[in-house]
Amino acid sequence: MSRQFAILGLGFFGITVAQELHRQHDEVLGVDRDESRVDNYADLFSHAIVGDITDEQVIGQLSLSEYDAVVIDTDDNLEASMICTLLVREHQAQQVWVKAHSDTHYRLLKRLGADHVVYPEYDIGVRVGESLHYHALVDFIDLGNRQFVVELQTTEQLETSFPTVGDLNRHNKSLSVIAIKRGNELIRTPGNDITLKPQDSLVLLGELEELRRLGRHL
Repeated sequence: MSRQFAILGLGFFGITVAQELHRQHDEVLGVDRDESRVDNYADLFSHAIVGDITDEQVIGQLSLSEYDAVVIDTDDNLEASMICTLLVREHQAQQVWVKAHSDTHYRLLKRLGADHVVYPEYDIGVRVGESLHYHALVDFIDLGNRQFVVELQTTEQLETSFPTVGDLNRHNKSLSVIAIKRGNELIRTPGNDITLKPQDSLVLLGELEELRRLGRHL
């Protein structure tokens, strides 16, 4: 079933979101004040409009309350980002996603009512830092309230410390082994008797502190 989204500001982030939504066959509205940019990416959109997204009259004509979500990307123009967020909220958008450029910008956007603030430089920086420090870390998802889902590559040290899933569970009581990826096989909710093997990828759910303690065994 097709969904409807509006992309206000056709920066790199906005265009990337539009490309994926287009690939999923969703209906996408694109708006930017730069006519050449609108023309260049018109094929990605069900409707493409040249307009100033900081102009209340322009925003009022878009019927944003009818869209499932609105994505705002004003490149590095922080003032435009905040004005647009305020206007979009005032016109009853269902969900508002905005790209932030700094910690202060992030906090201001949250105060203005953005539902989701995307801070790529921070998010990627955290991921790179964690991956460098915990060399076996493949990926992680922050669920909020200091709860994470992480994917770890089994190391020789981890395998020695915890030969089986049961050993891992007994020593890390607030962690849950959700799955093990073993080659092309996916073992869901593995039992305690499952032996860990080299090159296994473990998918774990748990608290940040417990995951960091486990990191000492990697």
